[in-house]
Amino acid sequence: MTRSLDTATQSASEAGTILPVWFVKLEFDSGDVLLHTGLGDLSFGGDTYTGAGGIGSIDTVEEDSELSRSTLKLTLRGLPNDIISIVLNEYYQGRRATLYLGYLDQATRQLVADPGIVYRGRMDTASVSQGETCSVTLTVESVFAAWDRPLVRRYNNADQQARFPGDRGLEAVEQSSEKQIVWGQKYAS
Repeated sequence: MTRSLDTATQSASEAGTILPVWFVKLEFDSGDVLLHTGLGDLSFGGDTYTGAGGIGSIDTVEEDSELSRSTLKLTLRGLPNDIISIVLNEYYQGRRATLYLGYLDQATRQLVADPGIVYRGRMDTASVSQGETCSVTLTVESVFAAWDRPLVRRYNNADQQARFPGDRGLEAVEQSSEKQIVWGQKYAS
């Protein structure tokens, strides 16, 4: 995947001392969970990300030139109960998750430019483990993982009503499958 970096981000990444910061955006129905690996709040793209500090980890992001599925594991420890409640009580599979990488200015501790997308995918599985602190491990799959799953559609009225209640576009499909149709007519001489 080709990525372009603006000059400020490229300069920050090539500096002698760098201050990288990772951003995670998890899009749930009740609202987005926005976290970053620093401290305090950082804003970009109209969103404010809360600092999670050292309470999380991100597995290695793998990428190749093939169109293949890849997964990313995010682990967060010591989360507030409201975030754990979202993971436990909301339907999360198939919801978007995005991982960004940005750099902080050494003097101001502010972003030098908007972070770039490193990984984008869909949330797949989450496991919660409890000990002294609670931790959540979330697996995110690339969009190519959907290619391995069959698309199950029946293309009948019942399937159409389940997806689009009140739509009448497929109500005659079952009857028309058994209907004998005679095309044209006999030529009379």
